[in-house]
Amino acid sequence: MSARIASSRFEHVVAPAGFALALIRTAFLLIAMACAGCATVNQLGASSPTDQAQKIDPMLSAAGFKQLPASTPEQMQRLKSLPPLKLGYYVDDNGGASYWLADPDNCRCLFHGDEVAYQQYENMKLESQMADQQQRAYEAQTRQQQQMMMGPPFGPPGFGQSGFGQSGFGISGGGFGFSF
Repeated sequence: MSARIASSRFEHVVAPAGFALALIRTAFLLIAMACAGCATVNQLGASSPTDQAQKIDPMLSAAGFKQLPASTPEQMQRLKSLPPLKLGYYVDDNGGASYWLADPDNCRCLFHGDEVAYQQYENMKLESQMADQQQRAYEAQTRQQQQMMMGPPFGPPGFGQSGFGQSGFGISGGGFGFSF
């Protein structure tokens, strides 16, 4: 009996005039914002090998890594056989870790450093990531404040397409949306 009661009545609800248009505009705005957000994330995450090298190479040098250029064709061939822009390490004869990074395309060199240089590089990399994150947060906050100052892009439903009261009272469209 409860199943019959639940399915016996359906009410037809009619939305106010202009509500559908406002709903479509809001959906479009949300989709556009989501697409813009994805594009921003893709730009931030994806950078070319040249861009990566231009950011990594100075940090490695500043951290104390030595830049060893490939000066012969054989050295260049060996450099190109290593994974580019990937930090690697090996344990030397004294049991200490030695770190290296191959950059065959930008500086055509091998960066080589010890544990102290590696720790310094990791600290610099972390500071750089934090600065980038703070910059992105600042830019997002600035955009949000600008959007808040401009107000909603389409106004509330029923106030007309041209904004609050710019078309006056009318029978159809514009103004406050009153109809007589």
